[in-house]
Amino acid sequence: MSQEFFDPELFADFIAEAKEHLETIEPNLLELEKTPDNLALLNDIFRPMHSLKGASGFLGLNRINQLAHKSENILDELRKGSMVVTSEIMDVILASTDALRQMIDNLEVTNAEGDVEIEHIMAQIEAIMAGDSTPQPEPAAPQEAAPPMGDAPLAAEALEPVAKAEASAQSAGSPAEDNDSPGLSTKEWVAALPCRESYALTAFGEGHLKDFIDESYEIIASLNDGLLELEENPTGRDDLVNDLFRFFHNMKGNSGIIGYNELNALTHEAETLLNNVRQGKITPSHELIDLLLLVADVMEGLVQKIEVASGQATPFDTSPVIKQLQQVLAGGAISLPEELLAAQNGTPGMADNGSDTQDEVPEKEAAPVEVVNPTIIPVGSEGDDVDVFRVTVRQQIEIIRAALATLQKDGSHKESIDAVYRCLVAVRNACSFVGQTEIKVYAERTAGIVDQGRISGIDFGLMVDLLSQEVSIIDDMVQKALDEGKIGPDVGSSAQTPEASSAPEVSSKTPEARATSAVTAPPKPEAAKQHPTPSPAGEVKTEPTPKTSARPNPSAPSAPAPAAQTAPAPAAAAAKPKPMTSAAKAASAAAPAGEAHKSSSTIRVDHERLDHLMNLIGELIINRNRYTLIARSLEGGGENVNISEVAQSLSETTYAMARISDDLQDTIMKVRMVPVSSVFSRFPRLVRDLSRKSGKEVDLIMEGEETELDKSVVEVIGDPLVHLIRNSVDHGIESEDVRVAAGKAPKGKVTLRAFHKGNSVAIEIEDDGKGIDPDKMREVAIRKGVITPEEAAQLDDREAMELIFAPGFSSAEKITDISGRGVGMDVVRTNIKNLKGSVNTYSEVGKGTRFTLSLPLTLAIIDALMVNVSGQMYAIPLDAVSETTKIEFERLTDVKGRKAVTLRGEVLGIVELSEMLGLPRTDPLPDVLSVVVIHDNERRLGLVVDQLLERQEIVIKPLGAYLGDLKGISGATIMGDGSVILILDPHEIYLMSTSKAVSMGPGGDQGKQQQQFAATAKQ
Repeated sequence: MSQEFFDPELFADFIAEAKEHLETIEPNLLELEKTPDNLALLNDIFRPMHSLKGASGFLGLNRINQLAHKSENILDELRKGSMVVTSEIMDVILASTDALRQMIDNLEVTNAEGDVEIEHIMAQIEAIMAGDSTPQPEPAAPQEAAPPMGDAPLAAEALEPVAKAEASAQSAGSPAEDNDSPGLSTKEWVAALPCRESYALTAFGEGHLKDFIDESYEIIASLNDGLLELEENPTGRDDLVNDLFRFFHNMKGNSGIIGYNELNALTHEAETLLNNVRQGKITPSHELIDLLLLVADVMEGLVQKIEVASGQATPFDTSPVIKQLQQVLAGGAISLPEELLAAQNGTPGMADNGSDTQDEVPEKEAAPVEVVNPTIIPVGSEGDDVDVFRVTVRQQIEIIRAALATLQKDGSHKESIDAVYRCLVAVRNACSFVGQTEIKVYAERTAGIVDQGRISGIDFGLMVDLLSQEVSIIDDMVQKALDEGKIGPDVGSSAQTPEASSAPEVSSKTPEARATSAVTAPPKPEAAKQHPTPSPAGEVKTEPTPKTSARPNPSAPSAPAPAAQTAPAPAAAAAKPKPMTSAAKAASAAAPAGEAHKSSSTIRVDHERLDHLMNLIGELIINRNRYTLIARSLEGGGENVNISEVAQSLSETTYAMARISDDLQDTIMKVRMVPVSSVFSRFPRLVRDLSRKSGKEVDLIMEGEETELDKSVVEVIGDPLVHLIRNSVDHGIESEDVRVAAGKAPKGKVTLRAFHKGNSVAIEIEDDGKGIDPDKMREVAIRKGVITPEEAAQLDDREAMELIFAPGFSSAEKITDISGRGVGMDVVRTNIKNLKGSVNTYSEVGKGTRFTLSLPLTLAIIDALMVNVSGQMYAIPLDAVSETTKIEFERLTDVKGRKAVTLRGEVLGIVELSEMLGLPRTDPLPDVLSVVVIHDNERRLGLVVDQLLERQEIVIKPLGAYLGDLKGISGATIMGDGSVILILDPHEIYLMSTSKAVSMGPGGDQGKQQQQFAATAKQ
């Protein structure tokens, strides 16, 4: 259903409430897994899920409603005691909450739920409730745990040649390829397969195709690595087999989205084969690995046949490989295609795709192998059933339209409301009988909307237009199915088979999208010619395949389709086929206005704070009137004006204004403050999934969730925290045997805490793992060219650990899909710096590591100490100032090439701020130095300035792109006289004071830029 008929504010309220519901559900689910008999917890989970179902149904958010409804059903069974809590049930409900969160995020950004995969999850829930044996869902990686921050550009630019090189090397080492053979290699045979006619892919521009190609090469590289690993150790590798299955599944879904039929059909067969391996029906062997490596080579070849500029693909014939996969699935011998074996042996003519060998079936084959065209839905209808269906639906739709006409006049007419509901249920039942699952689901969702409206007592006069639209869509869907001969008792089951699900037209769209296409863009008869489908040279048969109950059909792709496929929004809003993450939101914000409806960011405010704001506004008005009276007395008083009395009144009024403005500022700040629990709540699930994925037992302990931060800060710190926690679990926490050998508890511990620290908030991520070895950091930094051996020798241990934030630096011995690429920590520091915060590291080898994020309470206003340096004024955030003092120049000493002084028993490093900023020194240093002592976490540094001025409250303004790279500068502020003053970044100033930064020398471009900025600001 289109959401554009509803009030945007209603949707904003729904999004806020839905997120609150999910934040309540997920922690309780994790707690329920530990205490499965806790009925109170079950009720606390059931209620928000029920509310989410009801609200989404009322708004016509069909996919959210459907998934929430399924989840509610299984939770209800748990409440009744009909089922017991198991890890399988917890996994599928958590997967459901992940999908719900993703759809709500999509809704917030694009006003559409997006093509998030929910069919597989719902099928698993149904199978569990039916008591069937289903494959346990793999723990869905949270949105934040997708590729590490900063990896996307790397994948797009560098992964393709790497993937190709790896695939080439791996397939070259495959046992199936004999380097001494005079025949063709696997890749040469794939390259020699006859090409078919080119056709256009259904992508949304070059960006979409480029994303598809980049992700495909990454999947293929992972497939090759995983298959070789499975070959080396085939026993007990369930996780690896699941990963391989997911790779093929994702590739199938992605290719279905863009309509690449050959790739879609091939990966579907490979996915089915891997599913049999997962279920133990097929045992991994060298022959199976050879065949799957061949599939990976063919996949790579098909991806290479995509022309990005034209948006077309020129595929080759994949039927020999598909036929071989189907033969294995039918119980036949596992081997490479005969055509490839013949080509490898140098037999002439056997590589020709038109040879008769395609129709030969080996003696070991258990059943005839038929290559089924994945885009053809089998038909098995009977005339009487079709006639009954047609008449029934026609009657029900006529009754609905008559009832809607009545409701147009009287929106509370109960009989008409009940009639609409009953008729929609009748349509649903009729569609279920003839196997039209798609129309059945759509009718059921529409009936759910009516039912929710009945319960809530809404005026149905407001819903007539919406319901009329939905009924028209159902009518068109039914008519289309009748015209195409798809009505029949067996069609529904056969349409749900894996073979049918691999068709892009069937599997890559949601019911809403397909309904929309049924209304607006009926398929053309020549579509089959425009999109050729893979088939062998032999006969293509279209008999219905039996429904398999062993595996629910994961028909929807894992990479959601663009929003344009699921809601009538402009195509420009669907530039990316991937779900909207936080990075995507930033990109969306930069898009031209009008691409889609923009959801306004909302915040919930305590009514007492609003009342206080109203009172302050009243005081402001009173104070304004006092200024008016003073002005009038001056205008009309003439010589009788008592200047001293007017001055006294003016001073009192100004004082009152200052008090009100301070109170107003404080109240507004409090309105913007939200607890960090809204961010922390996602991490128990993240740690659970990461610990399961890495095979480590890890406990997450959270402290200080009630600590409040500015909403704009809370919205941004999620990604940096995700990366730090991933690093702690993946690289910090040791494996169980290593921990036991070191005398530690078998289970690792990660602590996430927040607390107030002066005028800022500190967030710590601490683990009890192996810690960071500073000697190893120096060694790796030298080896990677980050620093020279001379510079490494001058770094103390704390500074050596700071190297972890250098771009491209990674000390990980093994790169995993969780972390280790060396591109994330640099991004973490950059993101925190953009928030005017800092990141500090403390680690002890063998005991653990602690990362401390220092964040300002707000990004708007801070207290600052104003100083004068080289004739220019600068602001130093007061929160970073320990003290100010005067020091005699003669007390300075040299310590390792740096100036230092002993201040109250502490050796304090001293640097000239003008030297750090690259400014020329106007006068020689005086005998007595003015020093500002700043602190960066536990480290202190003395800054020599020319003059200490005053403490002042300043408003932070961001720097433009031209000055954005100035080192040591975090922003600017505008003074009362209109001049612009730069704000220093104490954390970066401290880093610049190290030997490496100082060795770069003062002056240069930075000093020139600042001088130019100062000159411009004075004009």
